[in-house]
Amino acid sequence: MSSKTPLPPNLLKNKRWKWHIPSEKTAETVRGLVLSAPHLVKSTPVRAVYHCGDFYLKFERSPDLWSAIRKSFCPKARAEYAIGRNLAAAGIPSVECLGWGKLGGTNVLITRAMPGFEPMERVFYREIVYGGGNPDGILSEITAFMRKFFDAGFYHGDLHFGNILYNPDTHALAWVDLIAIGHPGTIEPAARRFMSRCIVTLREGLSRTRMLRTIREVGAAETDAEAETFYFTEVRHAAQHLLETWEKRSGQALNGYPKFADAVPCPGAPDRTMLLRKDWLMRPIIAKEDIVNGIPAGCELLRTENEAEAEAIYLRSIYLQTLRVSHRRVVAFARPDELWLEPLPAGLDGSLSHDDPDVAFFWRTLDEQMIEAPASSVGRLPNGAFHLTDLTQIRAGFEE
Repeated sequence: MSSKTPLPPNLLKNKRWKWHIPSEKTAETVRGLVLSAPHLVKSTPVRAVYHCGDFYLKFERSPDLWSAIRKSFCPKARAEYAIGRNLAAAGIPSVECLGWGKLGGTNVLITRAMPGFEPMERVFYREIVYGGGNPDGILSEITAFMRKFFDAGFYHGDLHFGNILYNPDTHALAWVDLIAIGHPGTIEPAARRFMSRCIVTLREGLSRTRMLRTIREVGAAETDAEAETFYFTEVRHAAQHLLETWEKRSGQALNGYPKFADAVPCPGAPDRTMLLRKDWLMRPIIAKEDIVNGIPAGCELLRTENEAEAEAIYLRSIYLQTLRVSHRRVVAFARPDELWLEPLPAGLDGSLSHDDPDVAFFWRTLDEQMIEAPASSVGRLPNGAFHLTDLTQIRAGFEE
């Protein structure tokens, strides 16, 4: 969150706004809102999002004259408002679009706040991957929700689980950030498969059987063989994309970029820097308070021969997490050569059968993601998923 207000506090009071809000009561409330810094959710050169009481206000800004002219004639807020109304008319759950407004090259979409709703991916990781919950219920809800959207003839050009909200208490789902949604009326199989790619991003912690079943349930494949082809294509593309952007991501990971780690002084050695790793939800795996007295209980200290080797192991953990491969994570990296590893999970079984199709599926998953690991570094969790146990024995794609 930015600490500065990117828009004038009294911007909505400007009488030159052209409002398109059916409810006069809502319009009156919106015109009286003050855009204060505590209400700022997101700020970029072209967008600012505020959460004011019962409303979200998404402003599209114009950084240059050409952009101002274009947005004056083709406001995104108008287009997104129309999409929201179209979804509502078709009975597709989405954020409620209440109206929009235009002031020159600035336009704003007004939507109703949805208390209790969170991005689907956040809920899935918190409750299933990290919480150990049964995935069957939430996966069935996801696939039914997506199929209803597809069957109604809607298309989403940027479908990921940040654009689907979920309420864990009511099990309700809703679309958000609607601007990439269109309504061609008929969805071809190729378009359905394209939109269903996001299902593969939920692979961490799922068994082979559950992943293939989910791909079939969403309508991206009819058979397990087709679902396997779909799955391996997506994990390969994810690895290729990661390698294409690896220089930037690895630099961020080593420099304490908040998405990956927090840079803090080492306990007892403030002249040294320690990177405290974060999980997929950007939560510290161990808290700063837990390291005051040294290595937290259950964690293991690993010292390397030099900093280059320590960096490589640390980055392997980043690589695996980004590709959603369950592994024994590096929870802290104290430069130059000290790594802290999280405890091994309970119930880990190190015996693998070469005749087990789940094992073969896992090995191919690693291969498609350009990860090499000996059998001695792999264990199986009680839920059937696999877990890499020794980062010193594996090699990741960026090391080739």
